[in-house]
Amino acid sequence: MAFRMQLALGWIVTLLVPASCSVTPRVPKIEYCVTFWGGNITCYWDLLPETHPPMTYTLHVTEESGHCRRDFGAPAECVAKPEERWCSIPIENLFAFYKIKLTAENQQVRLSSLEKCIHGMNIVKLSPPVIRAILANQSRCFQMEWDLPGDEILSASEAQYEIHYRDLAETSWTQVNFTVVENAAAFANICGVSPFTNYSVRVRAKYLHSSSLQSNEGPVWSEWSAERFVRTLPAVPSRGPALWRKLGAPDAYGKRSVVLMWKPLKPTEANGEILAYRLRSQRKGEPAILQCLTKDLQCTLFLPAQVGYTFFIAASNAVGVSPSSKIVVPPSGGQEDPSSPLPVLASPVGEKGLLIQWSLPSFPQMHYILEWGRLPEKEGANIFWRHQPGNVNHMVINEAIEPGHLYNLKLFALIDGTIWASGSTSSYSKQIAPLRAPSLYPVQIWKSQVKLLWEKLPLEDRGGVIRNYSICYKEDGRDEQTVVVEGSVQSYLIKGLRPGSMIRVSIAASTEGGSTRGPALSIRMKSNGHGEAETLLSVLCVGFLLLLLFVAGSLTCIWKHRWVQKYLWPQIPDPAKSNLATWMPPKMCLDPSSRCTETWSQGYLTLTIGDLLGVHTSQQEGSDPRKFLGDQWLLQVPSTFQKTISINGKRGTLWEDGEGPPKSTAANEVDYSKVVVVHNSRGLQESWRSPHHSHSFSKAPDPQNVYSRTLFGQSVWLQNLTYEVVVQNRALKSTGEFPLLGSLMAMERDLHPAEIPCRDNLQNS
Repeated sequence: MAFRMQLALGWIVTLLVPASCSVTPRVPKIEYCVTFWGGNITCYWDLLPETHPPMTYTLHVTEESGHCRRDFGAPAECVAKPEERWCSIPIENLFAFYKIKLTAENQQVRLSSLEKCIHGMNIVKLSPPVIRAILANQSRCFQMEWDLPGDEILSASEAQYEIHYRDLAETSWTQVNFTVVENAAAFANICGVSPFTNYSVRVRAKYLHSSSLQSNEGPVWSEWSAERFVRTLPAVPSRGPALWRKLGAPDAYGKRSVVLMWKPLKPTEANGEILAYRLRSQRKGEPAILQCLTKDLQCTLFLPAQVGYTFFIAASNAVGVSPSSKIVVPPSGGQEDPSSPLPVLASPVGEKGLLIQWSLPSFPQMHYILEWGRLPEKEGANIFWRHQPGNVNHMVINEAIEPGHLYNLKLFALIDGTIWASGSTSSYSKQIAPLRAPSLYPVQIWKSQVKLLWEKLPLEDRGGVIRNYSICYKEDGRDEQTVVVEGSVQSYLIKGLRPGSMIRVSIAASTEGGSTRGPALSIRMKSNGHGEAETLLSVLCVGFLLLLLFVAGSLTCIWKHRWVQKYLWPQIPDPAKSNLATWMPPKMCLDPSSRCTETWSQGYLTLTIGDLLGVHTSQQEGSDPRKFLGDQWLLQVPSTFQKTISINGKRGTLWEDGEGPPKSTAANEVDYSKVVVVHNSRGLQESWRSPHHSHSFSKAPDPQNVYSRTLFGQSVWLQNLTYEVVVQNRALKSTGEFPLLGSLMAMERDLHPAEIPCRDNLQNS
């Protein structure tokens, strides 16, 4: 409420003040005044706020007698130019007091400053000194000589001096206040400088006023003299170079490369031109040997990998050799990086710099080595490193640092050249947009959805940490859709699409520095559901295959109809229609006269040729041979035994039909044989007869070959499909008359040679 009342009163006062009235500006004020030897007095002030019409400034100077007790001469005036804040009035006497006043006026107002009473020598500004000579007489000192021009002061001791010098490689000046002894020349010996360093030197002077002048003002420093340059003399290097190493992997010969690297000394440490670096190596318990004497900043050695070494480096100039720096390289397989952790933090400093910070252990003799390089690491890439004293726990690196690249940072703490602790981290100096977008692939497409997969960008293309991916897709006739997924996701499934529609998909990768979008990918959705086309195609393929198999089977059955019928429904001949049904072969009795003690064994497939030929001898004396009457013995003859028979001294081949070999069987093939012992009352006779022909190969036997003895009416009948032999009431002298018996005998000789005990007797008979 009170504030509203004050605001209302303010508006009332504003309305009541006439338009012709204006607020009176503040009084002008003189800042300072200077006098120049044999020249003028010049004063400076601040301009008042701008008014309309503008103010005009006038400087009034009056020489006084005594301490401004009365005017000594007429006042002198100087009108300043518009917008200027100084004005000069010529004077002739510097050893007098002056009364000074400033006025500012326009058509409406006139304002005056307070008067000042100033002695001319109290505010005098001397001319710049002139350096006559400068000389470096020692490594840490130089001498200089100067004087003041003209006759402004009678002696150099009447002024005080300020000397500035700086290293040309730096921008800051070092100040030395200097006064000259009475009646001495303006000469100074400046020490505490660095050896073998180029310096720029300048000097200025100020008049020493007397305290009896009782003035509030003081003398003004003169302008600086022209700069002069000097180089100090060299000295022995103050310290050894910072030393580091790069170790290679052992080779097949057990050696490895050891690259020793060192930093050049600063000019304030080199104290002269470095002529050479001396690198020495030392094994435990052995003296150090010189390995390299070079002006380069590294030396490569090939040393046994299983041996530890200590290396020393020293720099030399024209004056002497520096102290040695030391580093210990353990053998391969030993503990190169200790387990003591050293926490390290990294943060960006500008676009091309990184600030590295770490905790500071309480070891004053410790120093640090920072090693960094771009990720991913590549074989043969340069290693960047820097040395830092032990009393500092941070450093800023800007060498070989570029935005958009990830750097691996390793910090090693060393004591007496041995690694005591280590730590590592990684950081970007500045993240930028990815250099490219990831490649996008559709891995599976359905009717209403599609699965997308994209690559993981290589480290050198990311430009920063991938925060997310944006998938944009647009279906025909619909608005564009955008989906954002996290940076760790590498796939996405788009749902709710129309079958057979066309969509355009693109992906963008984003970091803190921006995003990069890739080209659009066109995808045609399927018209059929998942697996429908495949199932239909499978059914068609299987049906077609079954149809082919059915057709092939049908054709095969038709083609091999008779062949199949032969095996499935064989044709069995009618025995009633066979010639064998009415054909009875003649029979011949075999007179058993052998003395063999063998006994026939009755049964199927047990009859041997010895049993057959020794039928009359197999009976022991007193036995009744009638027991064989009506009995039958069957013997199967394999088809591999084939014989050529001889009848009446003529050799010939006996075929199934008696005329020649059949078309479907091999010549001389005996299918099977049957041996039957039966009773027969007919007389002695022998015949050869074919069941299919009436032609007889029989011939009356030679009487010399007939053994006449009656065997109680017993006869033997031999038969197969081809021919038959009947022997009645006689014994065999030789099997040559009976080819079938000869074949059976040959077969028996091959199959059962031990079962024919009467074979020799038969041949002899």
